[in-house]
Amino acid sequence: MSEIPIHIRHCILYEFQLGNNATTAARNICAALGEGAVADRTCRDWFKRFREGDMSLEDHPKSGRPLESDIERLKVLIEDNPRLTTRELSVMLGCNQSTINRHLHEMGKVNKLETWVPHQLTSNNIQQRITIRNYLLSKRNRHRFLQQIVTGDGKRVLYVNHTRKHQWVNPEDLPEPEPKNDLHPKKVMLSIWWDCEGI
Repeated sequence: MSEIPIHIRHCILYEFQLGNNATTAARNICAALGEGAVADRTCRDWFKRFREGDMSLEDHPKSGRPLESDIERLKVLIEDNPRLTTRELSVMLGCNQSTINRHLHEMGKVNKLETWVPHQLTSNNIQQRITIRNYLLSKRNRHRFLQQIVTGDGKRVLYVNHTRKHQWVNPEDLPEPEPKNDLHPKKVMLSIWWDCEGI
């Protein structure tokens, strides 16, 4: 329902209690308070509400406004799984994608490599990164990680590698004949494996 002043809502309720219909009520209120004071559609909405037995003149809570608990739940969901998309979050929380996006940015989150990360690092984030870095450096010294890698490569090489090239000849001469490549040439696979000590 549109936002209208409380005194106009009282007038709409008065017209409803008089037994007038919504169109007549809108016409009477506009005649008394000025043209455009209330729209016919607004009167119909309030009359429908009154017919349903709700005589309160206060607005109902809007479904679009997120509650604090929803924002807290969003924080928990992002901390548990930062790879959730705004579409998945909107389905889980039952609100609009743009609302989710706005709240994520208000929390200081940005989407990097399909993961929501803090825009500004907190002291906890910095400490966590230092701890992980120290662990990885100590692990590198304990285990010879690079020495354990064995890698290789392979290449298919033709048995017969004829290449036909252009020839410069006189206009009346024929070029020297060259054999054509087979439709299915024979190949051999050359494989080389190496590690930190060599091939």
